[in-house]
Amino acid sequence: MARVISIANQKGGVGKTTLTLNLGFALAQMGKKVLLVDIDPQFNLTFGLIGMEVLNYAENNVGTIMTRESSVEDAVVEVEENLHLIPSHLNLSAKEIEIINAYNRERRLEKAITPILPDYDYVLIDNPPSMGIFLVNSLTASDYVLIPLELSYFGVIGMQLMFNLMRMIRSETNEHLSLLGLVPNKFTRQTKVPSLRLKELKETYPDAPLLTIIPKSIALEKAQSKGVSIFEFDGDGRAAKAFTKLAREVVSVVEG
Repeated sequence: MARVISIANQKGGVGKTTLTLNLGFALAQMGKKVLLVDIDPQFNLTFGLIGMEVLNYAENNVGTIMTRESSVEDAVVEVEENLHLIPSHLNLSAKEIEIINAYNRERRLEKAITPILPDYDYVLIDNPPSMGIFLVNSLTASDYVLIPLELSYFGVIGMQLMFNLMRMIRSETNEHLSLLGLVPNKFTRQTKVPSLRLKELKETYPDAPLLTIIPKSIALEKAQSKGVSIFEFDGDGRAAKAFTKLAREVVSVVEG
């Protein structure tokens, strides 16, 4: 059965989509079968992987499987051999109203993806930067949460808000939800501030697992703008090596 991991932070711009995409590719390169789920109405992950083909999935996407208008099997798109995607779509924001008013609304994603979980090793969910019904669905369906954060004041605030939401989810809909770890993102040593904040983070949250640091990388930004993974753009660079290390760390923690 697949391990389901939500990649989430209530602050925008911390690199959730970039982390989801490149961690997914890294796990697939390790021979793991990976399903990416884009539950963000901005559909950046979907657009990054399939471009304008996103327009072809109006009837088969993460929103339509949650409203039960289509089957999950019909919504899965093959990106490459070990990497599949359930896309988001332009119509996802409209679906939110239907889902909010639906019976058992917090479990719509969980119910929708359960039939295909035996087909995968990992499911990675890319979430919107807001505490709405989509994020609640994602956390309810997940085994773990991976929190990317920039080492800034507002980045840490976003992480604290995620901790609060996780506590609520554990008490209401998913008592088994665990923190997989924190992933410092866009890290640079060009100034002292990130290193000082990293030290503060370790001291303030000693029980929060700190995973591989992802460096700030021009290559990573260029790969994102071209809609490809860092492995396709600069497979021997620092960022690619960091994502490979992170994937191994995730496997080690989750699979023991």
